[in-house]
Amino acid sequence: MEFEKAIALAMMSSWDELVKSNDENCTLRVEYRDISGTSLECLKVWFVRKNGLWVLVCNYSIKASHASQDLRFSFANSYQSEALTQSIDYIMQNQLRFSRRAAGSSMKGMVEVGPPNQEERANAVTWRKAITDNLAKEKSTPYAKRN
Repeated sequence: MEFEKAIALAMMSSWDELVKSNDENCTLRVEYRDISGTSLECLKVWFVRKNGLWVLVCNYSIKASHASQDLRFSFANSYQSEALTQSIDYIMQNQLRFSRRAAGSSMKGMVEVGPPNQEERANAVTWRKAITDNLAKEKSTPYAKRN
């Protein structure tokens, strides 16, 4: 699966936790620095209102701490989402499982997601369940057996 598709599914799976009903025409944007051949170190999630106002949802930094996902995430402006925390952390900690598009002339990557339709919501729920199942399996499998 492409990295950008996984990010879009993460946004859709957390849509209801992040977007209020009076902001349905908004988008969620994820920005990251995309340098070809290197792992991503951080990303930012933005809530973009239809009037063009950008509001920071959270920052994620893989360097903050490899021990705790709480330290890697920094939510802002009263936003909070368990689904987003778990999904983004999974994607960033498992980047090699996702293909990335070849970086063009810009080093700035961005994924933008508008209000998901029913099919997109269903796909996001299925994807999120697969991540949750995978995390549960990894926790129950001793490290030596995973390699």
